[in-house]
Amino acid sequence: MIVRIVAFTKRGWELAKAVEEAFPEHIWERRDGEDLQAWVRESFSLRAPILFIGAAGIAVRAIAPAVSDKLKDSPVLVMDEMGQFVIPLLSGHVGRANAWALEIEQRFQQRTETGFIKSGEVYAPRAVITTATDVNHTFSVDVFAWENGLEILNRKGIQEVSKRVLDGQKIRFLLEEGMEFTSELPCTYSISYIPKEVPVDGEDDQKEHFDYDVLIIHSDSKRVRYTNEDGKILVLRVKPYVIGVGCKKGTSAEKLRGFIESQVDLSEVSAVASIDLKAKEYGLVQFAQQAALPFLTYSAKTLEMVSGDFSESPFVQEITGVSNVCERAAMAAAEDGVLVQKKIAKDGMTLAIAKRRVNLTWQK
Repeated sequence: MIVRIVAFTKRGWELAKAVEEAFPEHIWERRDGEDLQAWVRESFSLRAPILFIGAAGIAVRAIAPAVSDKLKDSPVLVMDEMGQFVIPLLSGHVGRANAWALEIEQRFQQRTETGFIKSGEVYAPRAVITTATDVNHTFSVDVFAWENGLEILNRKGIQEVSKRVLDGQKIRFLLEEGMEFTSELPCTYSISYIPKEVPVDGEDDQKEHFDYDVLIIHSDSKRVRYTNEDGKILVLRVKPYVIGVGCKKGTSAEKLRGFIESQVDLSEVSAVASIDLKAKEYGLVQFAQQAALPFLTYSAKTLEMVSGDFSESPFVQEITGVSNVCERAAMAAAEDGVLVQKKIAKDGMTLAIAKRRVNLTWQK
């Protein structure tokens, strides 16, 4: 990730340094004298997480003009400069701010236990989570959608499903054929499938044949008509493709986006994958972040073990340790999927597309 971080005192910047050291896998960008609200607006345009180190009030006032959409806003967290607490303020679920706050707590706990603290302070931040489904340790349907590469088609349904969960009511999933859960659901959840014999172009009164709270459909489905008008049914659409991407060093996010969008509709893509050598390739990380897609990377050894008929390149083998990056990365991320587009190369960029098998995992 590209993470934006800002502090307002010497002590705050000391904590910022410790956070950066705890997460070496991220690309850290510090505010450097820019107008704070302008810097926040730019961060939101990049969909970059923002970590404020200072008073929560400062963070709230700074982000207020930029806040617009809970499914698209940047995740925002705040830490006090003594490193006692880390609080997700915005985009706790889809933006993963809650998960990141817990990860910060865990990383610092591990570093304290091992004595690996480079700064003079020993920080022990505690994550302060306020989201109702999280504090009640219950199912979060928007987290479930993000983890499974599902697009939320009617956002009002999130609140309705969450309310049912918190009220202890049963949640009923209705699935199209060709997808399944990989593990058994808790007893307060049920799964059913749309029968084959039901015509996709039937009359509206066929809606009453189905009793469900969450409908999960394929990208080419005709089943959206089974929703009702008041938004109480949550509809999730499978994003079926994973893209494997390679690029030469210094390739911009804009160039990558133009190339990739010429080959695939990004609304159909659930993840971007590459080799771990590109884990901090700025343009590639920025592209994935702005597209709100998970960026998955794999070692050369892992990619070499992926089975399939792949394009071979001695040059790529020499540079990366594996004969093909984009095709193997796409298949590694697709998990038992099918390679539907072999390597396409242009101006130092490569792209391959895999269609994934829709195995739905229960909330991690």
